[in-house]
Formats: sequence, C-alpha cells, structure tokens
Amino acid sequence: MYAADFRNRLNRSVPENYFGNCVFPIGCFGHEAKAFLGEDGFVNAVEILSDSVKKLGSRGIETLCDMYIDGMKSLKMGTQVESVSGSNRIGVYESDFGWGRPVHNEIVSIDRYTAFTMSRRRDETGGVEIGMRLTKSDMDIFIS
Repeated sequence: MYAADFRNRLNRSVPENYFGNCVFPIGCFGHEAKAFLGEDGFVNAVEILSDSVKKLGSRGIETLCDMYIDGMKSLKMGTQVESVSGSNRIGVYESDFGWGRPVHNEIVSIDRYTAFTMSRRRDETGGVEIGMRLTKSDMDIFIS
C-alpha cells in the first residue's frame, strides 16, 4: 500500500505549487507472501509497485477508489499489510528553517506498523534512502 500524488491525475488537474492533501491510498491486493520470499522477493516487490505506479495514469480516481474499497473488503482477518510512505521527490535534506539543513530524516508515523519509507538521499548524488520498521524477529531474519 502506498499514497499516490493525484495533483496531475484528476480530470481538472491541481497546480504543481498546490501544497495540500491531494494524495490517495493505492493498494496492490491479491499477492501471496511467497512472491516476496527468497532471492527474488525484493525484486518482485519493486516490480509490483512499479507496475502499479505505471498504471495510475490510465485509470480515473473513481476506478482507483472502487479498486481500493474492494481490495480492503477482500482482506481476511490476520492478513499482513505492508505500506510505503515518503517521497524521493521531496528534498527534505535541502530544507533549512534557519538552524541548518537536516542531518537525518525519519518518518516517525511508521512506528506502529510494519512499513517502509523512501526519501531523496542526503548527499544529493541521486538515489533513495529506504527506511524500515520491522518487528525484532523480522529484523533478525532480514539482517541474517
């Protein structure tokens, strides 16, 4: 699950300098856990997310809303849901409110759920910083 920016995806697009809430949750439902396990698990997850993002432009917000509602209704009790938050387009490390540029950035709202975050790299060489919030047992598996 991730939040998509809909400023330029609405029938009447919102100006790029609009700084408000114009995001919508997008779910990639129906994937079994085995798709994310093993050596190809991370690559599979990236491909699923990439395909989902590419298809956003061809679907209207009403269709995406219906798909999200249907997907959420289809979840069975105990289904593990992962989410991705943040953006590699927002230059958090480039901001300066008078006390200098940030040295470290974390999205603290992921502290209760298993989630991943993305942000533009601090050193401005391109690329993405990825953060994770995992349970201790999942983190032990991840680092092994």
